[in-house]
Amino acid sequence: MGRSLFTPRGIWALKDTYAFISRFCTDPSSRVPSGCPYSPPRRPICGYSFYHSVARHGSRKPKPPSIFRAKGEPLLHGCPRRGGGERMFHNYFTTHLPRAVVEPERSSKTSELHDTVVRIPLHSAKQHFGASRSRGNRPYNEDWYQAGVIDIPPFTLSPDSAPTDPSVFYFGVFDGHGGEDCSSFVKDYLHAYIEQSARIFSGGEEQKVATQAQLVSAWKDVVGGYFRRFKPDFGGRGEAGEMEALLTYAFLQADMDFITRARPWFIAGESAPQEGALKKSTHFKGGSTASIALVSTPTATPFWDPKTSATLITAHIGDTRILLSSTSTGLALPLTTNHHPSSPTESRRLRRYATAFVSDSFGEERFGVLANTRSFGDVSQKRLGVSAEPEVYRRELEPSEYAFVVLMSDGISGILTDQEIVDIVKECGTPDEGAKELVEFAEEVTTEGDNATAVVVRLGGWDRRAEGGEGFMGTKDLRAWRRDEALAGSRGRRM
Repeated sequence: MGRSLFTPRGIWALKDTYAFISRFCTDPSSRVPSGCPYSPPRRPICGYSFYHSVARHGSRKPKPPSIFRAKGEPLLHGCPRRGGGERMFHNYFTTHLPRAVVEPERSSKTSELHDTVVRIPLHSAKQHFGASRSRGNRPYNEDWYQAGVIDIPPFTLSPDSAPTDPSVFYFGVFDGHGGEDCSSFVKDYLHAYIEQSARIFSGGEEQKVATQAQLVSAWKDVVGGYFRRFKPDFGGRGEAGEMEALLTYAFLQADMDFITRARPWFIAGESAPQEGALKKSTHFKGGSTASIALVSTPTATPFWDPKTSATLITAHIGDTRILLSSTSTGLALPLTTNHHPSSPTESRRLRRYATAFVSDSFGEERFGVLANTRSFGDVSQKRLGVSAEPEVYRRELEPSEYAFVVLMSDGISGILTDQEIVDIVKECGTPDEGAKELVEFAEEVTTEGDNATAVVVRLGGWDRRAEGGEGFMGTKDLRAWRRDEALAGSRGRRM
């Protein structure tokens, strides 16, 4: 477990962390007095330069040139602009601090007792969030992750007396294959597709149904094959069905734009998706799996507060993975299933194309040339039924019911069991340490050397993460055995 730090006021707490970060990561113009509306940042927060610099650690060799950058354009040339001072996806969260903590010199000369709202960069809040990625033994890292606050309406009902501005947090892991173009595209744009889809769907039921029908028709006309009879599950009516429909539409629209080489329609100056059948010379290569988690609270109190309930919605395609760690039992709870040809659900969905199922030399079942039956991109396999229709799951989180949530690529979940993964995180002092330890341990105990990415997010039960069940001891012997086997294998190869 991590060591406790002490201040003149006692044990170092999260408020002290906020105050420390705010002294270095904010300036007077970015502090918003309590009671004032939040002002938009003076320049786009979610521009390409920030995300590229934050998420590129772990790539120890130069990446191959991207198709997007070949034209002299950045992969992401900024967030879509909107009027009215509304915020788009951003990489920080806000918190209230006593003015005496943030500005002690000024507060000592005034009697004001108001709180100050400060912006905390999410990647700096290591007590709340951690992410790590490595290319392993591969020449390039095709894995990516994303984290921030997404600009969509909260999907948890708020009481009338609740504080305003409850944020919806967004976390995602994307495992690319056949190049990084697709995983980079999804990392940079998927959250914006979700935001724009929410605005379209807010126009009423008639507009929503017409928009969905138009997209399904585009899949039928442009791709054909499996998609001539494609009937995506857009969910029912009501709040729960609304989010499922929104996420399904956003995933399918993003995939359509990628495989037709169309830029997102909401970026100014970009052309609409091209019509007609796909041609090999006009599409991007490769593909990507994706697992995202959206967290919403009924009030402005953050979801990691032990006394706060929250709603968690996941949307998933492929074999990236999301796990919850139960506070009471200590057990891992998977929120995703692998979309592999061996899955009964996927096998039934694709039964009409059974001739495309083959087994590789290791006995692993594949669909065409792919191990996944759902993914972004992979245009050469689209007609067979490789779809980006997500599996959407909603779970209500009671106060302190779960300690943390983990998102990872198959470079980790394909090596370790679910319980090993959560037990490794339990031993660490912060989510940041947990993410790094997961990646390092997966690299240590395997010779496969696949790209590996982990994202760990603190929930209300974090401080009690080792209480339930056997704590982190349940898989300790198994992990020790893995280390011994890896060490023995390493010695054998050197002899």
